[in-house]
Order: sequence, then structure tokens, then C-alpha cells
Amino acid sequence: MTASIPMKHPDAAARVYDDEAFIVLPHKGQYKILNSVGTRVWALIDGSRSADDIAHVIADEYDTTFEKALSDVETFLGDLESNGMLAGKNVTPGENGANRNV
Repeated sequence: MTASIPMKHPDAAARVYDDEAFIVLPHKGQYKILNSVGTRVWALIDGSRSADDIAHVIADEYDTTFEKALSDVETFLGDLESNGMLAGKNVTPGENGANRNV
């Protein structure tokens, strides 16, 4: 089994104002404004945490179930990825022990 690790796009610039993140991809002329939960998820995307890891933190901090948090985190990560805010996903070692970037 493998777990993907979301990674921020290296060109993404972010600033936080009043618990909301403003993320810009200058080379694409795109931006996204995140609410406080999205901002927390963005902060947790550090290249070492999987979606499961992030969902555990969100479930603990926002008093929700892990299943609901995971569903929301995965949907949010998919949205970030489709908007070019993520640089792909690093895959942690699985049963075959191989590491690779996707």
C-alpha cells in the first residue's frame, strides 16, 4: 500500500490575512482564496504529511470524524490540484519498497 504526500507547487505564493489564505500562481495568473479550514490544510501541506495525516489533524482540531475530515481533505486537495496549486504527489514506499514521484 502507498500513501501519497501532497506537495505545494513551488511557484505558489501565499499570504494569510484574518485566517484566510490568498494563494497566487503568478506564471498562470491564477489565485485562490481559502477559508480558515482550507488555510489550515494548506499550512499542513508540507511535503511530509499524507492526506490521512492531514485529516487526523483536521478531525482533532475541528471536532469532526476522521472519515468526514478525510473526505473533505481529499476533495479539497483534488480542487487544489486541478487549479495547479499542487506540484503532484510524492509517493511513500509501498509493499515493493519503491519511492517515486507521480
